[in-house]
Amino acid sequence: MDRFADLEAELNDAIDRARRLVDSTEPRLFTVRPNLSAWSASECIAHLSISSDQFLPVLRSAIEDARKRGVKPEKKPSMDFLGRILRWFLEPPVRSRVKTAARFVPKGVRAKAEALAEFVGLQRQLIELVRSAEDVGLSRVKVVSPFDKRVRYNLYSAFLIITAHQRRHLWQAEQAVTALRKTAA
Repeated sequence: MDRFADLEAELNDAIDRARRLVDSTEPRLFTVRPNLSAWSASECIAHLSISSDQFLPVLRSAIEDARKRGVKPEKKPSMDFLGRILRWFLEPPVRSRVKTAARFVPKGVRAKAEALAEFVGLQRQLIELVRSAEDVGLSRVKVVSPFDKRVRYNLYSAFLIITAHQRRHLWQAEQAVTALRKTAA
């Protein structure tokens, strides 16, 4: 099992899932909140784009620094303890809701095509980073979470936390659309 290919597949799966959601959802249902305390599908995808945008420089810097320090790749990168806990917590279905930091909250809704294009563009950048990191020891490099500066985990965990976070909010977006369809019926 190639862990880099697996990471790339998870990121591509998120693109496919977002594309299916966009293609199958009426424009109005994509931008409407199912209730006052829930995000719309558009806001969920925008949140993922904001999150990726915040993670990309952290990941790039960690990979560049690891190269400079000569951190050699391991045969099988592994998650650290905190990374495993965070990934488990983030996997859907949602076990509990957590309020996100203000800078990760979408400022408004976007049309389907615009939201999807931004998300796909950022996914492609994440995929390129995964590909570029094959010569680095992902388990041996720590990064600071862009969500909370007190939280640190290894680079391999960071990639898997990102993909779990994407599944969580794509699931949330799908739930929002499903709830709106039921209300409309």
